[in-house]
Amino acid sequence: MKGTIKETTKIIHLLACLFFCMWCLHSEAQVPVEITAGHSSYYYQHMFSGKIIAEKPFGFFNTSSILLPYDKKRGIEVMSQSYLIYEINKRWATGLGSIYAPGNRFVPSAFVWYFNKKNDLSYLIFTRMDVWSNPSLELFGSVEYQGSKNQDFNLYARLQLQYITSMHWNGHLKSVQYARLGVDNKGVQYGLGVNFDQYGSNTEHYSNFGLFVRRVF
Repeated sequence: MKGTIKETTKIIHLLACLFFCMWCLHSEAQVPVEITAGHSSYYYQHMFSGKIIAEKPFGFFNTSSILLPYDKKRGIEVMSQSYLIYEINKRWATGLGSIYAPGNRFVPSAFVWYFNKKNDLSYLIFTRMDVWSNPSLELFGSVEYQGSKNQDFNLYARLQLQYITSMHWNGHLKSVQYARLGVDNKGVQYGLGVNFDQYGSNTEHYSNFGLFVRRVF
């Protein structure tokens, strides 16, 4: 019975993430959506950031991901972070909100990020800490390259790194290394994708090699 309830909860949040993504398609903000199909799992992720009022520094930020492994013993992994943000300037922002993950459910959280874009290269550094009695600390970084837009096919590449550790007693909780290499054709990016995931203090390792499709709506 408990297993059924947990699975139902995961499915509900999966649908909620997809609904949020569809809702964002009707907003003015850009929403990058990506799906990866590999030899061991499916992986979905999106990111959304937009102003509440165009002239004000306050906004909303959400990033969500869904991992659907072929091995049922591993289980579905759903993560969703939502924040009210304050833009300090064009590069720095901070905010308060919550993170959902199957282990701890909804937990209050605070973050700071740095974003910079120069020509075809963009950088994002994101750090987050839970605001409760057993907090975790997350460090996230990504580097993305999108080639010149004046050609039919342009190079697309991205490296995405994440490290999550417990501030209380567990130590290492999760770390990931994701890489994408492909082409951009008329606003759609596709190509080769590789995901490496490590869990726990004993560093249980999983990998996924496959193809990805990405589009900014």
